[in-house]
Amino acid sequence: MRGLVALLALGLAQAPSVFRTEVELVYVDVFVTKKGAPVSGLEAGDFRVEDNGVAQRVEVVGNELVPTTAVLVLDTSASVAGSKLVHLKEAARVFLAGLGERDEAALVTFSHELMLLKDASRDVAGVGSALDRVSARGGTALIDALYVCLKRRWGTGRPLVVLFTDGQDSASWLENDDLLQAARESSALLHIVGTEPLPAHLRSPLLTLARSRAFASTPQEFESGYVYLLRRAAETTGGAYWPVESATSLPDAFRRILEASNARYVLRYEAVGVPRVGRHRLEVSVRRRGVDVQARREYVVPGAPPDFH
Repeated sequence: MRGLVALLALGLAQAPSVFRTEVELVYVDVFVTKKGAPVSGLEAGDFRVEDNGVAQRVEVVGNELVPTTAVLVLDTSASVAGSKLVHLKEAARVFLAGLGERDEAALVTFSHELMLLKDASRDVAGVGSALDRVSARGGTALIDALYVCLKRRWGTGRPLVVLFTDGQDSASWLENDDLLQAARESSALLHIVGTEPLPAHLRSPLLTLARSRAFASTPQEFESGYVYLLRRAAETTGGAYWPVESATSLPDAFRRILEASNARYVLRYEAVGVPRVGRHRLEVSVRRRGVDVQARREYVVPGAPPDFH
């Protein structure tokens, strides 16, 4: 029952659809790399975006116009206690130190309970103070935590959710499909840092940006269902699952995620030629050879709630 109370306490019941605005604008975060390096200098005409197979006219929104609202979501279950928690707090501080003056930050922790320790604001120092109070105990309600953080409206900038977990879910009320639907309906960019490795053929092009031993873990042959769920949720939003070898690699992982986020393009368009409500599958490409493109794969615009009057 505590899990359900936490959902309401975080304002889930009042969260509006992030894809519904007065002018029906859609925002898409896009990462473009070539041989592991970010590609800069692209303009709107370099991108092609298809929404349910219909080409859209897009514009590139400058980074100075799109501040980031970073939501740190940290696993504080019992398995994180000790040195792992020390490195996790260090990683969070490294991330916060890299935010810009106009960016916002929030802090959420989860074990068998979900706690909003600091709501989104430019008071980054306040998030650091909240980190001092974090301790580790209990089980792991990972799906519940991700669901709420994807569904909730955060601050005034482009939402960037960065979650760390070191274990399987053991305490959630919600199902896997609930999480994937939340990823489709959220405008947040989701990155997940986990301790379980990925098969080599499933590694995101974003991971080539991480040229350090932090991400040099030996790939396994098969992907577990647990990692599949996390990777699929992240990639639906345009983000990635980042495997780390050990807790000592966490600060570098969080730093690399922020670097990748700062190198992304934000595209904006008003969807034309397609029904507004429903599931939209996206195809994003760049009119240049030899580049890798990673972007949101789909989004969902829910219909209007039923009128009971």
